[in-house]
Amino acid sequence: MKTACCNTRQIRFVENRGVCVNQGCKNYLGQTLAFRDYTKLKNSAAVSIFVVSVLFTFDDFSHGKQEPFLHSINNICTSPSPPTLENLRNEMIQQNIICIPEVLAQVRIESGNMNSFLFKRTNNLLGMRFPFRRSTMASGIYLPANDTIIYGSQKELIKFAKQEHYAVYNSWLESVSDYKLWQEQHFKVKEKYLEFLGNVYAEDTLYVDKLRAISKN
Repeated sequence: MKTACCNTRQIRFVENRGVCVNQGCKNYLGQTLAFRDYTKLKNSAAVSIFVVSVLFTFDDFSHGKQEPFLHSINNICTSPSPPTLENLRNEMIQQNIICIPEVLAQVRIESGNMNSFLFKRTNNLLGMRFPFRRSTMASGIYLPANDTIIYGSQKELIKFAKQEHYAVYNSWLESVSDYKLWQEQHFKVKEKYLEFLGNVYAEDTLYVDKLRAISKN
């Protein structure tokens, strides 16, 4: 059965809600309506029981080098503090986030007021991609096309860089911390302020150098 934008082959069901995973759809990662095939659900449950029984029957005691581990999207740790706007604002104040009202507005858009499919599965408040070079708090990468989360280091996960992906965090608090790291890399507030003073505020061409010298002491 087709909906206005999706079909049942490109819909994932989470908590009795249909979520579109068709990247070409304007409702991508948004909630959608579709008929749920409960016959397939029963078959999936039977397969899941079989897989669980196999996992608990055979133990892997190897200690060799491990490949990045694939986790169910339901295994992400959640923060003991609920992700409310008040808690989020307080955390941003503690983290010294730049432009808190604007970032809060970003969160409301990017995470659907902290109710989106992506946020609930990845703790990703701001739709951040997984960073492969800068310092990060992300613990894994989410691949929407496969509805899969893979945990690993930046070096291990870089092979997924060309795929559609998002950063995964152990809690929404780490999502805030990672955004602070991103801000620090891209917005050198002190340098921008000094640049402003040198170009607009001061007539003395050595004004910024004098400020730097005095501030060091």
